[in-house]
Amino acid sequence: MTVAEAIIGVLGAGILGLLGFFFASLKSDIRALGTRLDRHEELLGDIRERLARIEATQEAHGRLLADHGRLLADHGRLLAQMADHGERIAALEGAAGAG
Repeated sequence: MTVAEAIIGVLGAGILGLLGFFFASLKSDIRALGTRLDRHEELLGDIRERLARIEATQEAHGRLLADHGRLLADHGRLLAQMADHGERIAALEGAAGAG
């Protein structure tokens, strides 16, 4: 074996070692990235669930506000009727006192 062949052999072995190290590091990085992506998918699932609950809550609040609006309108009508009754009672009392 000549010196040139020995140098080429050593350099070749070194390059193969570096490639092995590089690929092992790359494999580790890909696994870490996969783990992070899985975690992000879990977080996105949680966010989607929370948004669905918020939307359902907003719809329920909208229905509740509509119910309150109808209730207030009904109370307004009842108060108007009571005010009218009060005026009638006062007129009757006035007529009874005058007679």
